[in-house]
Amino acid sequence: MNKSFFILICGFLICTATMTVQAQSEDNTRYYREFQVNSSDGKYGLLFRGEVVAPFEYDTIFAQLDNRGFISKQGDKYGIIGIRSADINPTSRFSTKDWCFLVEKGIGKKIYLYANIVPCEFDDIKSVEGRYWVSKGNKKGIYTASGGTILRCEFDEIESVEGRYWVRKDNQSGIYTSSGGTILRCEFDDIKSKEGRYWVSIGNKIGIYTASGGTILRCEFDDIKSKEGRYWVSIDNKKGIYTASGGTILRCEFDDIKSKEGRYWVSIGNKIGIYTASGGTILRCEFDDIEFVEGRYWVTKGDKKGIYTASGGTILNCEFDEIWMDEGRYWVRKNSQSGIYTASGGTILRCEFDDIKSVGGRYWVRKEKQNGIHTSSGGTILRCEFDKIELASDGRYIAYKDGKKNLYSSSGGRIQTDVNIVYSTD
Repeated sequence: MNKSFFILICGFLICTATMTVQAQSEDNTRYYREFQVNSSDGKYGLLFRGEVVAPFEYDTIFAQLDNRGFISKQGDKYGIIGIRSADINPTSRFSTKDWCFLVEKGIGKKIYLYANIVPCEFDDIKSVEGRYWVSKGNKKGIYTASGGTILRCEFDEIESVEGRYWVRKDNQSGIYTSSGGTILRCEFDDIKSKEGRYWVSIGNKIGIYTASGGTILRCEFDDIKSKEGRYWVSIDNKKGIYTASGGTILRCEFDDIKSKEGRYWVSIGNKIGIYTASGGTILRCEFDDIEFVEGRYWVTKGDKKGIYTASGGTILNCEFDEIWMDEGRYWVRKNSQSGIYTASGGTILRCEFDDIKSVGGRYWVRKEKQNGIHTSSGGTILRCEFDKIELASDGRYIAYKDGKKNLYSSSGGRIQTDVNIVYSTD
């Protein structure tokens, strides 16, 4: 309380017993100048047009010209007498002790003036920028000029920072709006403002909230790092990645995450997987080894191998014992059987042959001691049912079956059965 102002007001009240307060606004609050602080039997009360607003029970009532309110005092305790206005009768909203008065503003126009009385229970009240900062014991609070509660008198510390109230209570921190709305409840051990967001902690856990108090990352992480506009997090030795707004890219379930060429390579135990930059699955985290070769992923799972496209599409399922590339095609082995597939994974020869040889642009195959021939695209020239096949000098085939010789054209058409071949097969 300004000491010189206090002395001036008290002297004026003693001399005249009546004081008329001047208003600083000409809107609804222009009626403020008609309020009077009067004394009776050594106690002070507040009147409006002769009607009692606040009873004669106060040792002093201080007029606050800066916010058009009143501070009351009883003994060594202070209270607030706030004046408000409304276009409708607000009596039902307040206790019977509060005063309400109807003022005619003109034909068909009315305004209700009413008092909001806060009891004398505070050790100190200071008017700061039109608001009352109150204290009771070691606790602090803030009220509006009209006596409305902004922050209840329950905080150990209150600091005004950039139009917001940062509070402390029982070693916990919180943030409230200038009107008392909750941004962050007073439940955090620490709060820091970084790039327009609030980084909070409870114990060893960390979280992030928006400037308006919305949750980005709940306060449950052991570590959070901001990298290239994303949050890399860890919880219980597991890692994950979230967007700047808190959306999930990778759930916090991986032992390790590395960024390679715009993709995330992850591991859980000894298993490896790959995800897109937005968190889409390329390869699930189930492989023992992954190699990126010429735009494709060569994978190993257990003793089996497979090949996938750069986007995770299947070229060869992870089911083969061996895979190698020859002349732009994949040669495979599985359970001692051989097969051939195209570069896109299409079947040329199913993996069912004991042996395959490429001869003159054609595939000579063997299965269960039987022989056959296929075209380079996998078409059948001679079915795999012959005991022996020889290539004649004129490009035709001599095929042996059940002790008989059969002559076939180069395209596989049968020419003659059980023939005597007189020309060379060299």
